Amino acid sequence: MNDVCIDPPDRSMAERQLGRPLRGDIRVASRCPHGVVQVIATPPLLPDGTPFPTLYWLTCPLLQRSVSRLEGGDFRDRLRGRMEGDPALVEGLRRAEREYAEERARWAERMGVLERCRRYFSRREGVGGTAQGGMKCLHAHLAHFLAGGKNPVGAEVAAQLGEVQLEECRGDCAPFMQGRR
Repeated sequence: MNDVCIDPPDRSMAERQLGRPLRGDIRVASRCPHGVVQVIATPPLLPDGTPFPTLYWLTCPLLQRSVSRLEGGDFRDRLRGRMEGDPALVEGLRRAEREYAEERARWAERMGVLERCRRYFSRREGVGGTAQGGMKCLHAHLAHFLAGGKNPVGAEVAAQLGEVQLEECRGDCAPFMQGRR
């Protein structure tokens, strides 16, 4: 993850992509093939003290839409079924969850709020603040993978999406931000 706060143009783009203002010490975690921010990293505590369990947040509206389609179908169920017979996939997810929790803890420690975050996230150490082993939000798994995490669920999502960003986008997010500010 980039240790530099997001610059004003990237912040503006991420806010337009999400349709809301960003809060806190946001970082760019990943860029799309066109160089546009696609994943941001959000601190574990927002400026008002609100815990924020989703360390990596998918901002690319094309990827958001594409992942929502996967979530609306049977992809998550098929992936869960695969996990029942694939111990390597299960262990890979456990490693990804540990990595995610460790990154959150490092950020919380830099902020001086490690103990508070440990208490809050003690039962929510999975990716995106889920219970361990959870696949509630494929968006969070993909964001973690795109940010460089060794997340097998995110890798599976990315494989399903293929080259959607190169096939459907020219680097202009506007067509995919319909209905947003």
